[in-house]
Amino acid sequence: MIDVPDKPPQKIGPVSFFNSLAYHLMRVSLAIAMLLGVVGAIVQVSIDFSEQRSAIDSRIQDIFRVTGNTAQRAVHQLDTGMANEVVKGLEHYAFIIHAMINDDSGRVMASYETTPLPSSTVWITKLVSDETRRYQDELTYSDGSVEGYYIITINNDLALTPFYNRVLTIFISGFLRNAGLAIVLLALYHILLTKPLIVIARQISKINPHKTEGRRIPYLKDHLDDELGALIGTVNNVLITLEGEQSNLRQRGKQLTLILNSSPNIIYALNPAGEFVFLNQTAANFYGQPVEALTGKNCYQRHNLIDGNEANALLVHIKQAEKRSEGSFERAQNLTSHNGKRQIMQVSYVPFDFYDQLCVLVIANDITDRVDAEKRIENLAYFDTLTGLPNRNLLYDRVTMDISRSRRDKTYGALLYIDLDNFKRVNDTMGHSVGDQLLLRVSKMMKAHVREIDTLARLGGDEFTLSMPGLSDDFDIAQEQAAERAGRLLKMLSQPFVLDSREFTISASIGIALYSQANQDTETLFRFADTAMYKAKQAGRNAYVVFKQSMATEADRLVRLEAELRLATRENQFIFYLQPIIDSQTGNLAGAEALVRWQHPDKGLMAPFDFLDFLETSGMIAEVDQQVFTNVCIFAAHHYQKNHLPEDFRFSINLSAKVFHLADFVQYVKDTLKKIELPATYIEFEITESAALYNLDDVVQKMHELQAIGIHFALDDFGTGYSSLSYLKQLPVNKIKIDKSFINDLTVDKQDEALVKSVVAIAKTFELITVAEGVETEAQAKWFSPYENILFQGYLFDKPLPPQDYAEKYLLGPRVVA
Repeated sequence: MIDVPDKPPQKIGPVSFFNSLAYHLMRVSLAIAMLLGVVGAIVQVSIDFSEQRSAIDSRIQDIFRVTGNTAQRAVHQLDTGMANEVVKGLEHYAFIIHAMINDDSGRVMASYETTPLPSSTVWITKLVSDETRRYQDELTYSDGSVEGYYIITINNDLALTPFYNRVLTIFISGFLRNAGLAIVLLALYHILLTKPLIVIARQISKINPHKTEGRRIPYLKDHLDDELGALIGTVNNVLITLEGEQSNLRQRGKQLTLILNSSPNIIYALNPAGEFVFLNQTAANFYGQPVEALTGKNCYQRHNLIDGNEANALLVHIKQAEKRSEGSFERAQNLTSHNGKRQIMQVSYVPFDFYDQLCVLVIANDITDRVDAEKRIENLAYFDTLTGLPNRNLLYDRVTMDISRSRRDKTYGALLYIDLDNFKRVNDTMGHSVGDQLLLRVSKMMKAHVREIDTLARLGGDEFTLSMPGLSDDFDIAQEQAAERAGRLLKMLSQPFVLDSREFTISASIGIALYSQANQDTETLFRFADTAMYKAKQAGRNAYVVFKQSMATEADRLVRLEAELRLATRENQFIFYLQPIIDSQTGNLAGAEALVRWQHPDKGLMAPFDFLDFLETSGMIAEVDQQVFTNVCIFAAHHYQKNHLPEDFRFSINLSAKVFHLADFVQYVKDTLKKIELPATYIEFEITESAALYNLDDVVQKMHELQAIGIHFALDDFGTGYSSLSYLKQLPVNKIKIDKSFINDLTVDKQDEALVKSVVAIAKTFELITVAEGVETEAQAKWFSPYENILFQGYLFDKPLPPQDYAEKYLLGPRVVA
């Protein structure tokens, strides 16, 4: 059982004055009161300031009115003595710092000026107004003409002195009033709130939360019906609930222990010292001791007795988890049990807090069988099942590496494309089993005569390739070496092979292409070698031919093909045919695959093998895929709106890697479906493994986004690519399609039969639907009869049809399968 540590409650200390609620409430109340006081004072000061300014203006006007007549007579009589008496009479006005009387010609008749003493309020005056202010009164004749000017300049700071005195009085009285209010509020808040809360807090602190039986908080006098009474009542209710929860917790602890012990996974938790905090029975069995004996013991020391390296790895991963402090991470690692059984475990390390200490939860799941199965599938993906040689996928990778290495080292290598002559005759006359034995002997013989750095691969059937990097830094010498190797291979292949007392003599045609030349990629290299191999066959077989630029006719054809394809893309010459997909159990129509065709204006309808590979390599496939998708959606929307489509019917559309990896692909699909008004549930995209595994994270994200709106996904040509279970687990596909190459010889080839069985089993494990492509005979269809969730596609049921023919046959009338 998981032990829960029993910790005493934390003691509650006295609350400091500045942390008390009374202080905080007083401070908030005082702040609000002061804010309101300041706002009121500012409003009052603003009004008072305006009135003071008006009073000053009025006073100056009074001065002009009282002394103006005298000043006017002085100017009129040009009596400077009288003018001086006028301005001298202004001396008792402290705020007037300058006075002057001028005649109409601007001559100064009398002037008075004084310098004010320094003032502590002058900075305020400068903020709200000018430091001085000038007033002027015109001295006029009786006829209204101007005789002179009476000018007075005042010091605003001196004029505003009474105003400043009143402001100071206002703010001092306000401060004293708020200070008194703060003291009163502090006393009230302390008596009415803080003191009762301290009493309640002390009562609560005396209760041990692990031992609450019968403990309650007494109600305070005068606080039975207020918020404090409600608080005490709530605490008492919590104590009652806690008593019940403690009982339930003990019961759940027992249940959790039962669940942990029932799990087949190893589960345990370690504290920072590496000691077992708890563990389940599976973990105890793994270490060969009882749970009680291991609890509290050091895990690393215990595992070190079994395997020191594994113990060190555990320690490293535990410390990594502790540093993360949150989240989790998984590791696939080897762990050996106490009896020496070595297992591959998927181990999760989850940091978590366990009663004030950071612990790490370790969950180990035995994945040994799954890893072994993945390795077998991985082997199928990269190696030929018959010969054990690298297959096309691995070959392409290695040739690409060989080309890069040759460019880096500035050397030449060679690719040999080897096709056994008339080998089909052996299969037809002696049977596929004899043909397989002969292929196995041939592959072993060739493998025994290649260098360690060379790559010998089987492309399929009777086709082999040999990549030989690092021949020479001289092109002619490298070409001679490649030709010499090809000649030796032909000589060895011409030797009789004896199988079951039968003697077989075979020959081969070999095409040679040298690399690395400027801008030469893997696809181009294979085309050159393939072209040279066909030249060898045309030359009479049992020969080799080195690719030369004189063979550029084929390249010219490809150039013309590219131009025609670009024109076809611009003019929308690509159309689609539909081939029905049939439910093997019911015979009902389950969907249709849209297959691209080229309606050439001069050559007529062209099949995919005439142009599709070139579209893929040239990069034009993305635009063609988009055109086909749009056209299929338009066709589907038309029949959807007329209610012609069966339930769960889907149109399967092939996607190339280039279109799927476009940045705006998901939005393009959504916009197209919305514009055409077709539900996404009628669309299924077929992607190949190579397309999916390029930038896997991006592919998975886009698949999830499209699945969220209802689109399904099928993994096309399953078995010819990588076919890794780890990849299949990550890809959110709904179907897998078995490639036609495995269906062709399904009933006669044991390897093909075994592979198809494996694919069907994988599909069942992952709860996926299986589509068998290229079903052409009743025997092939009958082979699948024991299995469920199988769909058929092939000429046994119908060939690909133009959309209108497909609609008339399957959607408009009775839905029958031909």
